[in-house]
Amino acid sequence: MNVLILGGNGYLGPHVVKALAGEHRLRVTDIKPPPPEIKEEFGDQHEFFDVDATSSSQVMQAAQGTDAIVNLSVVRQHPRVAFDVNVLGCLNTMQAAVEHGIRRVINTGPHFTVTGPTYEGFDHGIVPDVPPHSGTNLYAISKSLGQEVCRAFTADHDIYVMDFLFYNMRFVSQLKRGAGGVPFVIAWPDAGEVFRLGLAVDLAKLPSRCEVFFMHGDNPQGKFLLDKTKRILGFEPKEDVSVLWRKTRG
Repeated sequence: MNVLILGGNGYLGPHVVKALAGEHRLRVTDIKPPPPEIKEEFGDQHEFFDVDATSSSQVMQAAQGTDAIVNLSVVRQHPRVAFDVNVLGCLNTMQAAVEHGIRRVINTGPHFTVTGPTYEGFDHGIVPDVPPHSGTNLYAISKSLGQEVCRAFTADHDIYVMDFLFYNMRFVSQLKRGAGGVPFVIAWPDAGEVFRLGLAVDLAKLPSRCEVFFMHGDNPQGKFLLDKTKRILGFEPKEDVSVLWRKTRG
């Protein structure tokens, strides 16, 4: 499969490239250059281009000849640029998918795109299909709007969007007993693996043309549930993040 990755040189991008490089032909794009080690390892087999996700024409051109789009682009702080990347970037992605007949799109965001403070503060057993109630910060609101753009396109076009929601990522070396942390954490290798599963899943098996998935490891709190991601995508975390909340022997 030919896969366009937007925002492929950020924090998550290199892990996605590593997970997909052996099975797909990748077109990795960003406004900043790839990490030297990634370009050195994968530059001969895959394409690396400068593409601004806020530019409709650049995204449209980059998507030509691809079978799927993975949108990892994000800006968290700058008010205007965050809107342009997180909202208009989704619009450009979906317009390119329509124009080029691309039926599979994976979009990304933080878990509070859907589950803002109302859920976090009071509920447990939270699933990704709760009525969306985003957080109130710029990052949450702009990503929530971008997801709604994606959802609107799936209502009128034969396009399937999987929205992968993350929060905290850890290197395997950071998974230390008793270290603690937020109960929505995933190891970097597992974070890359979920994209391989998203590109492999039979679109006909998705419950609808726009589906939201939580992306975290197994945790003991039961605050957020991973059942849907496991059931539909076949995701089984390889790294045990629950060790973060196990008491050290004293």
